[in-house]
Amino acid sequence: MSVEKLKIETQEDSWRLRCPNGHKVAPTNNHWYCHSCANSWHEDAEPEIDEAIDEKTGRSYTRDDVELDFDAPGVYYA
Repeated sequence: MSVEKLKIETQEDSWRLRCPNGHKVAPTNNHWYCHSCANSWHEDAEPEIDEAIDEKTGRSYTRDDVELDFDAPGVYYA
């Protein structure tokens, strides 16, 4: 069963993806990165995560499951 890709095409859509702690995540080549967890003093905080949670639907997505539009202004800065 294939997972339908989530398309992030606007700046509003880019804020939907969150880490398990509810922070906004940024895409990397093959995973997600949470700056808030990276700056946390909490020992269980994990900044590199394999799946981000879509705040709108509650569904989890790997980096390969998400299609990013880097041509749209404000959508994920590389």
